[in-house]
Amino acid sequence: MRSKPVRPLNFEQSNTDRLRFKSLTKSLSWAHYQNDNDNLYYQNNKQHTLSMYLDGGFETFRMDRPKQFGFPGSFCLMPKETQSHWQVGMQQQFMHLYFDDDYLKQLALKTFDIDPRTLELPELTFFENPGLEAIYRHQIAASDWSVDADQLLLEQVTNTVLVTMIHALARKKLNVKGGLAPKVLLQVCDFMQSNFSRQIFLAELAAIGQLSEYHFCRMFKQSTAQTPQEFLLNIRIERVKEQCRSTKLKLSEIALCCGFSNQSHMGRSFKRILGVTPSQYRKQLLCSG
Repeated sequence: MRSKPVRPLNFEQSNTDRLRFKSLTKSLSWAHYQNDNDNLYYQNNKQHTLSMYLDGGFETFRMDRPKQFGFPGSFCLMPKETQSHWQVGMQQQFMHLYFDDDYLKQLALKTFDIDPRTLELPELTFFENPGLEAIYRHQIAASDWSVDADQLLLEQVTNTVLVTMIHALARKKLNVKGGLAPKVLLQVCDFMQSNFSRQIFLAELAAIGQLSEYHFCRMFKQSTAQTPQEFLLNIRIERVKEQCRSTKLKLSEIALCCGFSNQSHMGRSFKRILGVTPSQYRKQLLCSG
């Protein structure tokens, strides 16, 4: 009797074992997996995924690309909302870096002055990058993810991974439409940098660009991959980090001078973005210093 083909399972429902997991911030996380002899499809509707095979993968292939096989050190870039069907061979271990699209675009803007509207991730299967492989193996896989004191180091290394990937992908400039004029965007950002310690009203920002509040918000998001409120909050969080590093002010004092209504408000915002509280951040600085 002819056997029925095995129906592929979703990655989360397959035989894949998650050996460890580390959430760094709401935008970044790492996972270390192991799997063998499986038939599955992969789709992540929440974040992009950059995957690397640590061991094995020689018999693993995508069903739509049956002549391409994995190998140790090979990468796969799976943008958000893409789907792929995989046949997994003998035992393999691999690591996933999950990251938000807005976070990547903000990093590209800050590091390379790349317009966020031009950065679109391609779907890539089994490519090599020796620099990225070294970071994955020797700085991420070799670290102890359970040690909270290593949180800052892991965040820095993760940003290095993403910056390396952006540099490899950003080979050409694209024509873009929409967004704020560069001069207006600079004026708005300078205004927020100069006034972050007080309440800033949306009407003030929109007036700089002589736009309605609705159109200003939409065009600001196109230009920066952040809403005005998110942009302002990140300015304030960076100032909190700076104060924690360079002063001995009480956290309640830091909260007020960085534009937060109180210490509790600052703590909630800080932890939501960085995954740790300001007091934990200070302790990590002391441990790493």
